[in-house]
Amino acid sequence: MNFDVLRMREAAAARGEHRPRSKAEVGMEEMNDVSLPAEPRTSISYRRISTILVVTAAALLIAAAAMSRSFYDGRMASPVTHNDVNYFLIGIRDVVTLREHGVLAIINNFIHRAEHAPIASYQAMLAYLIFGINDWAPYASNLVYVLLFLGVAAYLMRGCPIVVLVAAMVTVIAMPLTSSTLTEFAPELVCSLFTAIGALLMLRLPLFGAPLGARFRAGICFCLGFLAHPSAFAFTLIAVLGTVGLMFLRDVIFIGKTGIGRLLSESAFNVVLSTWLAGLYMIPAFETYWAYFYRTTLNPATRVRWVDATMSLHQHITYYLFGTGGQFMFGNRLWGCFAVIGCGIAAASWRRDWQSTSRQVELLIVATLFWLIPTLSPVKVPFFAAAFGYALIFLTVMALGSIFDSLPAKVAITVVSSIALLLLLSDTSHLPVPNTPQTPVERDFDFSAINRLKADLFGNATDSQPVKVYMTNVGAYANNILEYYMLKVDPSLHWEFDAGFFIADPAEQLDYIHSHQEDFVIAGHANNGFTYFPSARPAEEPVLSAMSRDSGYMPIDRFYGPNGRTVTVFQRRGNFAGWHPIAGFVSQPAEPDNARVTTGGVAYLQSYAATPVAAELQLKCAGIAGQTVDILVNQQRVGGLTFASNDEVVSLDRSIALLPGANDIVLQYPANGQVMLRQLLIIRDIAPEG
Repeated sequence: MNFDVLRMREAAAARGEHRPRSKAEVGMEEMNDVSLPAEPRTSISYRRISTILVVTAAALLIAAAAMSRSFYDGRMASPVTHNDVNYFLIGIRDVVTLREHGVLAIINNFIHRAEHAPIASYQAMLAYLIFGINDWAPYASNLVYVLLFLGVAAYLMRGCPIVVLVAAMVTVIAMPLTSSTLTEFAPELVCSLFTAIGALLMLRLPLFGAPLGARFRAGICFCLGFLAHPSAFAFTLIAVLGTVGLMFLRDVIFIGKTGIGRLLSESAFNVVLSTWLAGLYMIPAFETYWAYFYRTTLNPATRVRWVDATMSLHQHITYYLFGTGGQFMFGNRLWGCFAVIGCGIAAASWRRDWQSTSRQVELLIVATLFWLIPTLSPVKVPFFAAAFGYALIFLTVMALGSIFDSLPAKVAITVVSSIALLLLLSDTSHLPVPNTPQTPVERDFDFSAINRLKADLFGNATDSQPVKVYMTNVGAYANNILEYYMLKVDPSLHWEFDAGFFIADPAEQLDYIHSHQEDFVIAGHANNGFTYFPSARPAEEPVLSAMSRDSGYMPIDRFYGPNGRTVTVFQRRGNFAGWHPIAGFVSQPAEPDNARVTTGGVAYLQSYAATPVAAELQLKCAGIAGQTVDILVNQQRVGGLTFASNDEVVSLDRSIALLPGANDIVLQYPANGQVMLRQLLIIRDIAPEG
């Protein structure tokens, strides 16, 4: 028999009450109590199948609608952004590791690698394995969480007619948080969902006598919440302690349980069940997670990067209710949710169903805790209070069930269906999708910038060794964003990408560029429309000016941002720069400026230019005495060299014209010959910034 029903019966018997059972209770008994006159098995199976079909249909509906909107004006319409792309990068790397080294290598990584969000990283890996490396693949895999969310909501409505279940699904679908669960690849949402489910399941149990399986299921949800976002362990731990603490107070004060020692031991056991799995994963790397939490939340020196200093006390308090965070979760429906919840609690009290009343009040208290924790935090991000959002939506569904139980069947169906429709059709939030451009023109600019930078780097990287790329600021393009789009082309790529978006001092950025001998530097005017991280803005133009005068670097491309200001790509000169090897090179050197050897009669390379530009070809090489080398640019001979002796180094300095796209440069010599390149530079005639 379901334990909730037993508890309700015992409490009523102790008071000498014989009240009629609610529809939900009848449904629970029918589904769980083998001592009742059994309903035909086909009827029970039919109900379960109907529930599964409704939940699946609702999940597919929200997936179709949310993904459609995302392709139109959300994540899928724009380059993937800073938050999501970090997990995509790890996912692609793990796909390569899995294919090259097998499952044991992935297990070894899981054990020894301190992931910021392990569930998100491995989810991205599985999505790429199943769907291929596509931008939409990780988001599509979020359908699992939507199904879980809707499934728990359906569990709260068990025993109700199918029409009422559909109304509950409509209510959940109406909330923007539901679609965001699909279209945002954020570990905060996964952590919050499992935390809210864990609290919901835990609160339904007493401290004494609850089945171990039920306690384990509630605890494992909290554990998954920790694993989804280990860096937020402090908030998740407060949620666990708050939930278990509320159970303790409930059983001591309201139910009158005695034996404080046993109550405390049972509470401690619930905490252990809710943290053991996370502890096994996090304790070996606890210093890493604590350092991140301290840096982003507690340390004033670094916290300022994420804190909006212009927010008033009132804005802090209402941020996750009616401000940006509240709009992200509920749109403009929060007052409607509060009204439904109030009516649900009042309806349960009116029919003297104290169990239903206490269930709703307990979840409301926990939801308030879930709101209070991020509200007290100085850092405000819409995702951070998602546990409050999920808990409040579950509470709204419970309230619908309570309202249904309090009215005659036909009236109840009409009322509950009307409430669901009103919530669905009420005005939703017009909050812009975070971190994405807001117009088609901006989106086109962002994609064009990423494609152009990608072509510049691929088309002019002269070495197969790790290439180092640095950018002075980030925004529409960033070090991780650019790395992701290059990994889509070549998942085995091992380049190094870095950015100075926290560094306001131009001298510090320039010192970093020169000490690390960056191969490419992307610099631009401030407010160019692509870069918008405020901390690095003071350094942008001084770094651009210094790089334009630096003889160790040469500009290989320059283009305008949407604000009419320029972005320039610089490449380190060295002995070889401005081209990409295609064929005919015997080996690549350990050092990027070492000589390159070609044999077989031809050396084939390309130089990429985004637009037509005049350039200078500088060539120094040595070969076999008497051998002649012809140099062709875009199938036109531009010069030749002849070696008088084996040790002679000869030079060529010739003006050439580069066409838009890949320019072919070929060195031809006798098939039995050999040429050693000592220097090969293609210098574009791009005037310095004035």
